Amino acid sequence: MTTREWLTALTAIHAASGCEDSVRDYLEGRLAPFADRVTTDGAGNLIAWRDGPKDKPLLLIAAHIDQVALYVQQVIAGGYLRLRAPAIDVRCLPGLTVEVGGRPGVIGMLPPHLRRGNEGEKPVQEDDLYIDIGVPGTDDVPPVGTPVYFRIAPRSVGPRRFSAPGLDNRASVAALCRLLEALQGKEIPVRLACAFTVGEEIGRAGAAFLGTEQQPDLALAVDVTFARQPDLPGQDFLMELGSGPAIGVGPNVPLPVESLICSVAEQARIPAQREPLPGDSGTDGWALQVAGLGVPTGVISIPLTSMHSPAEVVDVQDVENTAELLTALARTGFGREDLPWD
Repeated sequence: MTTREWLTALTAIHAASGCEDSVRDYLEGRLAPFADRVTTDGAGNLIAWRDGPKDKPLLLIAAHIDQVALYVQQVIAGGYLRLRAPAIDVRCLPGLTVEVGGRPGVIGMLPPHLRRGNEGEKPVQEDDLYIDIGVPGTDDVPPVGTPVYFRIAPRSVGPRRFSAPGLDNRASVAALCRLLEALQGKEIPVRLACAFTVGEEIGRAGAAFLGTEQQPDLALAVDVTFARQPDLPGQDFLMELGSGPAIGVGPNVPLPVESLICSVAEQARIPAQREPLPGDSGTDGWALQVAGLGVPTGVISIPLTSMHSPAEVVDVQDVENTAELLTALARTGFGREDLPWD
């Protein structure tokens, strides 16, 4: 499959945190030909393995499969639902089509003509919104807590960009799938575990369990990061779309790991950026680093605009370059003695 085909297929599957079964089932079937085995651990993480002798170091590469979503907060007579938007800017929601428990719906709000006084000048609030699912009563409606997903088709934007809900973090999942494709039938100097983690958006519990159980010699968290876009002047810490994956630099990434990733990118002539991460990287890498007795950890991110919105955008070449960097790392390998915790 091409990168665009992976992105299209993966973003078409809905998987809120705690509801990752559908995308996990899809990946289990699609990745079986590229792995020695595919397993699921006690937390629900899916792992595609390239096995090898125990004297080879274990390289763990993780990308989370859950996505942000809306949730049903209250059922109201007349076919309406109140919603919760814990990680999504409500300003982008009015008028969107959604899916609730398999049912189509639309997000509505009080029209400006019916607002009182200066209410129309106030910013949109969560309480101003509701979902219309067209059911007259309150029977046979999705219960409170049901995830609500955007019904917006993936699409190309210009020759290189791709837009869809859920690219955080299906863009990285696509990069891992391309990695496994590229390594099919090839010998590598490491044991490789490509992990598709759960629950990253609600606290990174899947990654914490994974790191403690596997205790890899090196862990890489692959996620998305903020790309430069209009109305953000002077934000030099933002990454550039189309300039390659962002290599994290900061306390979440020990210097030997940073040096290894940068060296491999340079030797393979893969365009890359350096991203300052002065604290919590906001990725699975933060949980992996302190798992068990501690794991040398790196963070590699794909630049993305409009994060946590219905119109997330990536440059397809950045996804491909991320896959190439991961492939180069797996084929180059590393020595355990080269990656001390400190």
